[in-house]
Amino acid sequence: MYKLLFHREVLKDMKKIPPETQLRIKQVLQTLKIAPESIHKRPLEGYDGLFSVKVGDYRIIIEPNHEENIIFVWMVSHRGKVYERLKRRTGD
Repeated sequence: MYKLLFHREVLKDMKKIPPETQLRIKQVLQTLKIAPESIHKRPLEGYDGLFSVKVGDYRIIIEPNHEENIIFVWMVSHRGKVYERLKRRTGD
């Protein structure tokens, strides 16, 4: 089982998302904890080690560390805003 760690802004991210989508995102996060290999992830161009997980029109940006069984959640955002916000959040 993996441990999930969250960027300090992820809670704010989640509050902006409709409740039914929040539930779907939480289900995906639970699956990532138990069986991360079962979730389709797309590597992000220009960000080594970061992956995008689709949940409807939203994206969960994660950074898995398989040696330590940790998945760091950088952000959850609408697909149209995620890459712009990720640049600010990561400092790139």
